[in-house]
Amino acid sequence: MALVEYSDSEEEGDDNLPTPPPPAKKRRVSTHATKKTGDELPPLPTTFLDLYSSTARTSTQDDPSLHGGRKRVTPHVEGHWPTHVYLEWHPQPAESQALATLIAAQSKARPASRPAEDSSVHSLLQNELGVSLPLHVSLSRPLVLKTEQRAAFLDQLKKSIQNAGVRAFSAQPAKLKWHPNETGSRYFLVLGLQRPENDELRQLLSAANDVARRFEQPLLYEGKGFDRGKLDADAPFTAAGGADDGKFHISIAWSLTSPPQDGAHPPASIGGLVKAAEAQGSSLATATQDLGIAFSEVKVRIGQDVTSVPLPAPRRKGLF
Repeated sequence: MALVEYSDSEEEGDDNLPTPPPPAKKRRVSTHATKKTGDELPPLPTTFLDLYSSTARTSTQDDPSLHGGRKRVTPHVEGHWPTHVYLEWHPQPAESQALATLIAAQSKARPASRPAEDSSVHSLLQNELGVSLPLHVSLSRPLVLKTEQRAAFLDQLKKSIQNAGVRAFSAQPAKLKWHPNETGSRYFLVLGLQRPENDELRQLLSAANDVARRFEQPLLYEGKGFDRGKLDADAPFTAAGGADDGKFHISIAWSLTSPPQDGAHPPASIGGLVKAAEAQGSSLATATQDLGIAFSEVKVRIGQDVTSVPLPAPRRKGLF
């Protein structure tokens, strides 16, 4: 059979079809435009962070193995709502790094003779996934409200804070020390705070204690002359010149075992910690020694729900 020959026009017939357009190129954002709009995204509002401030409940029973050996101080009871009033602080990256250096130094000072799990120092700066966590200053003891008390407690607390007339303020750290919880089951590495200029911490404490008293709840830092304007003789912190109340603090780490009791690690001043860290090659002077911790709202946690009570902006100081 003879082969069939095709003309050149038939061989090139496909060439007459329209060619598809080239794929669209992705638009590049110029460096100049990025610099104009800022290199970082704006921070998330605190109200959004409050929605995800609690972890999922895995059990209503006290199982220390689920929490690194920690034991529940207040047993879970159906119809009872754990409640806490506090101030919250989100450290900046440089501040977190400074605090992490302090924690690492304390971890090295733990005795090697104890079991590793018991003597470990656990940071409160991040969770297991490496996500930064907020730190806090307590304004109440762990409270327990009944279901029918929740709304009334929150309303009265808001009014009490408003009547206190406290405006947004800042506080500075004074000393670093290990301090036990009420049951002695855990020890916390805490930053003691100096008394703010207008004594705002004490005023907010009084506002929270007033409401707790009405609901027959335990009071924080009550007794031993604290509310009479005197420093507690057993206070864990005493700043130079009596500049702090000896009570208000921020926990940055915890451990199941007590720190050394041989006097080798007394309460350290921030200045001393800065010098020690700088000797190791870290500069903490601007991040810790001169640290101003700003507070602009009071947080109230009832169960898993967190409510923010904003403080008015501080008054502007006159030029003269």
